[in-house]
Amino acid sequence: MSVTGGRVCFDKSKYIVYQPYPGLHLAYHAKKFCFSRRSKYQQIDIIDNDAYGRMLFLDHNLQHTAYDAEVFNEALCGPAKRNDARRIIVLGGGSGQTLLSLLESKKLERITLVDIDETLIESCKRYVEGVSRAFRDSRVSVRVEDAFSYLHSTGERFDAAIIDLTEKPLRVGKVSATLAQAYSDIRAKCRGQCSQYVGSSVGLSTSRQFGQVACRLSKRILSRVRVADVFIPSFGAPHTFIHAGYTN
Repeated sequence: MSVTGGRVCFDKSKYIVYQPYPGLHLAYHAKKFCFSRRSKYQQIDIIDNDAYGRMLFLDHNLQHTAYDAEVFNEALCGPAKRNDARRIIVLGGGSGQTLLSLLESKKLERITLVDIDETLIESCKRYVEGVSRAFRDSRVSVRVEDAFSYLHSTGERFDAAIIDLTEKPLRVGKVSATLAQAYSDIRAKCRGQCSQYVGSSVGLSTSRQFGQVACRLSKRILSRVRVADVFIPSFGAPHTFIHAGYTN
């Protein structure tokens, strides 16, 4: 990186630029690109960074860092673990981080993870510490298909659902109808217990409108809905999580 005439210049081939909301760009230096490829669904980049360690980006949106993964994972999975959920369905979660967190529970019996992007799963298994071990765990079953369609069609019953999807696919088409159906399925098949990551809490964020829709619909369809804003250092801002149906 260099400063020329008051302007900061850097070699874009050595950075991932993340835009959490209009007007702000965060540039993460890639000491090493471990994996960089476009799957059928999204651009996947896994890099090493001096500050945050191994990092995962999907379409240049930050998803995971070794430095503070536990903060994000506990914000998403903590209620299911505290409520001793034994059978859990994870909608999305191809990065493997949700599995790593949930597998810490001694009460856990089975996780069904449903993610449409097999390339994401395989790249994280190869390049992110602990993920391959999590996917090999005998308690884990993996389905490579559309997560919401699977939940709607399955005859299985679960103690809780974890929605670990980026906001991008949910913005495609009729997001209100998609979420309303998902929450109805969770009420019927997951005892109404659900945790969901909905994106940045910052008012300027492009995910803010999606978060408002998710909060409104979840409160209408599910019970005991709590909304938590959790600051995640590597993301540079608070991010919103929804929890429904849990007693504690």
